[in-house]
Amino acid sequence: MMQYQKIIRSTIKRAVIVLSLSSISIGCAAPNSVAKDSIKEPELISLVSFGTVNADKEIANLIKLLNESDNPKRFQLECDKQNIAKSCYYYASYYDLMIKDRKKSYEYYKKAYDLGIKQAGYFVGVFQINYPEIFNVDNKLTIDESIDYLEQAFEAGSPDATRILMMTYRDPKLDRIDYDKAEYYNEVAIKQNVRTSRALLASLYTQNMKDKSKGDESIKLYKDDLMMEKNWESALALMTIHLYPEEYGAKLEPDLVKTLAYAYVSSDLRDGRYEDEFNGVDTRFAEAMQTELSPETLKQAKAMYLDLMSKMNEEHTIK
Repeated sequence: MMQYQKIIRSTIKRAVIVLSLSSISIGCAAPNSVAKDSIKEPELISLVSFGTVNADKEIANLIKLLNESDNPKRFQLECDKQNIAKSCYYYASYYDLMIKDRKKSYEYYKKAYDLGIKQAGYFVGVFQINYPEIFNVDNKLTIDESIDYLEQAFEAGSPDATRILMMTYRDPKLDRIDYDKAEYYNEVAIKQNVRTSRALLASLYTQNMKDKSKGDESIKLYKDDLMMEKNWESALALMTIHLYPEEYGAKLEPDLVKTLAYAYVSSDLRDGRYEDEFNGVDTRFAEAMQTELSPETLKQAKAMYLDLMSKMNEEHTIK
């Protein structure tokens, strides 16, 4: 038993840190938010979100719009010749999502921003942070300049900018650690329905801030994330918290029934992914416990696992 506790202790911490920081990648803007197009054309445009719970549907609709366009080049002409901001955005999206040309898409996202679509500042900031190799000495921004674009997009209502900001202020590689700001943007991200934002706030408390006073709140955040988004990482976190509650400030006793139940859930939802990174610790623990625990304990853990999976499969509405 002690052998598997050591495996879990080291692997969980690495899992949460690696997967949390991987979230600082392309993805966000508000489905219901709007930005001014340009002084010349004061119509409204809603940008697609990449990192919210409805992102897949929004992206599919945008790709459909681009595919159904008779000639995407017209977006370029409308942008360059008529300064139509939304055409700049559509042409940037065409090169981003269809052609996969980051340099070209960045150029037109920047034009969309300059013509008044401040949410497009998200793309300016995140491209600068994630893809420094596409910039040269003439157009490369500092991290603080990139953050300024992200903050302007955030003020314009971009959930994607919110997500990148909440990750920027906890990422040691970017050297701008500020957990108060990370917590603020994370709380806003939850309100904006940014994916896994509840788990990321719990991770901020448990892994970054190591704030034991937030132990019970972190458990609730992980549980909500698991139920709402079927996030195996939250099940993995709950598995280790119920094994080591004192490390996280949780007002609980170690509970092998819950530990094993969440191990089952994590293994089930993970479905074979990330084996190399995390060594299948959830699956290995569950298998090892079959000979370590009493039949009654195993029965209770299996019943709890089935109940959790049933609840996750019910319809959940994010409030």
